[in-house]
Amino acid sequence: MRKQGSNAEQILNALRKLTAYLNSMERNPSGFGEDKTTWFKYPLKIISETLLFNVSVLYRVSNIINDRLILEVVKVVDPGAMRMDLQEGRKLRLFLDVRDKRYVNEVHAFLNKKTSHIKVIGMGCDIIGYVYFPENFGGIYLVGGDFTGKERGLQDFEISAMEIMCNLLSSIIMKTMFEQKAEYDDLTGLYNSGKIKEEVEKIILRFKRKPYASAVLAMGDIDFFKSVNDNYGHIQGDFVLKEVGRIISNSMRECFDLAGRYGGEEFLIIFEDSDIQGGFEVVERLRQLIENHDFPIVERNGTTIKNKTMNVTMSFGLSLTTGNDKSVTSTDWIAKADNALYQSKNNGRNQTTVYQENSGIK
Repeated sequence: MRKQGSNAEQILNALRKLTAYLNSMERNPSGFGEDKTTWFKYPLKIISETLLFNVSVLYRVSNIINDRLILEVVKVVDPGAMRMDLQEGRKLRLFLDVRDKRYVNEVHAFLNKKTSHIKVIGMGCDIIGYVYFPENFGGIYLVGGDFTGKERGLQDFEISAMEIMCNLLSSIIMKTMFEQKAEYDDLTGLYNSGKIKEEVEKIILRFKRKPYASAVLAMGDIDFFKSVNDNYGHIQGDFVLKEVGRIISNSMRECFDLAGRYGGEEFLIIFEDSDIQGGFEVVERLRQLIENHDFPIVERNGTTIKNKTMNVTMSFGLSLTTGNDKSVTSTDWIAKADNALYQSKNNGRNQTTVYQENSGIK
């Protein structure tokens, strides 16, 4: 039985849709989350439904040890349960000299860094594409299809379609993730210092067109953070920063607009179209959330210690600015929030202070 012939026009339409899909994710960077299978969802569908393979599979290259290639089976679309060797989460240890001919295309795609379509008799993927990302973006992925009949009957346009899909995945996703890296802090996932300052400046510029608008800026700082590093090590300090970033990010979705890591253990939070009372109430809830959070303690190798936690607190300073204040600059606005933060620190920490023009505190 030969592989059912696919339609070149349908494949072309599918590739157009794939381009639009990846471009939509590019415009919405949150689409590229920690789950890397999101990137390959539509390509796997194309392999099964348009290229008409019985099985589509996604591998991640886990490691190379001596003469063996270690592949993790990340995702399998196998409605007929025809490839019982491809179980999600399983790791395959393949000899680079291809002793096991079932995986000849997997090995050749990896070694040659391009699509491999060597004829496989019986069980084995008939085509495997190669998708490359830098290691910190996920590393190398292999994606392919298997026709489980005796003959595969691949056509040139099907091979070209696989190559195009892999190139699209590599180029668009790498472009998006490099752009993200330029704007986001690696550790906390929030905006980095340059980007959050840029957003503050944008609000000041918008005030020129919106004289009656108001916004609140909150600066937060983790209390006694140096002692965390000194007593537990920098791995623990990084873990605390990451957890604080996650808590802020989760709160941001519901309560405020933008947040970023200003530097070290300092964070900036922006409330657009808000008054000081509204901003104060949200920041107080956030402060209490962090105060009551149990931060896991980690070994110096990054391993979490079971049933051991620590607590940290944060101090905050708030500053309001309005469109009526034509002289204010982004530097002035940040400085006022920083001044209020200093007062919170000076008055005992773990509290929120609102900047007042006359006295400097509230």
